[in-house]
Amino acid sequence: MTLTVISPTALEAAARALIEARRTNLGIEVTMPVVYPTGQMVTVVITVADGDYLVHDAGQGAMCLTSAGARLSGQLERRLVGLARHYGCEFIDGRMSRYASESQLALAIVMVANASRTVGDQSIYIRRQLEGDFRKIVTDRVREAAGRRLRENEEIIGESGRAYHVPHVVLDQQERSPVAFIIPLPNRTLVPPHFAEFWDLRQRFPTVENDSVYDEAGAFRPEDWNLLRAVSEIVPLAAIEHHMIARGWTAGL
Repeated sequence: MTLTVISPTALEAAARALIEARRTNLGIEVTMPVVYPTGQMVTVVITVADGDYLVHDAGQGAMCLTSAGARLSGQLERRLVGLARHYGCEFIDGRMSRYASESQLALAIVMVANASRTVGDQSIYIRRQLEGDFRKIVTDRVREAAGRRLRENEEIIGESGRAYHVPHVVLDQQERSPVAFIIPLPNRTLVPPHFAEFWDLRQRFPTVENDSVYDEAGAFRPEDWNLLRAVSEIVPLAAIEHHMIARGWTAGL
């Protein structure tokens, strides 16, 4: 395949085409070629305030954080204030902003856009922390219910030959054979890989029950349940102990 040599002028034009400015009731909104973890492009707003231009993100960076389940605690706000300083910006009342003269306006737009994206980037780390917390809660509850019958992070080979590290394997009363594979599901991004894993395990272990223990605050959609129901039992976190008792998977039963 022969690639066409692109001229610098054409590349510049393509990059410029990613930037869009429009007048709205908030001011002039400029969409920048900067992307939040959600895939949404960063938009900043320009207004006139105190004899200068005020460039701000309308709180979009902070909204990216809260949508990931974060709470703007005092500690988190102090961290965001520090991040803002790296870009010559201020983080006040959930909004990233910077004042600029007309000659510095373009630079201010770039800096606010990148500072806002940096705020949004914190959602990646917070989501990982929340996922870890949820997995620990599931493990604690399953461990307490199953007792000695529980094996954690066991390597199980699926029908395809692929090895999976199943977080919770509940054994029969003799502690010889698995009766259940239990996987925590903190959010919907994990639905496709867990579907594939459960499908593969079910082909080799048709009598072993697959359980998806989900976070009730995980913003799941109907199509997620359609996938998971084909390969597993769907159990809310609040019902996991009752579910295990009903199945006879608890210690001493």
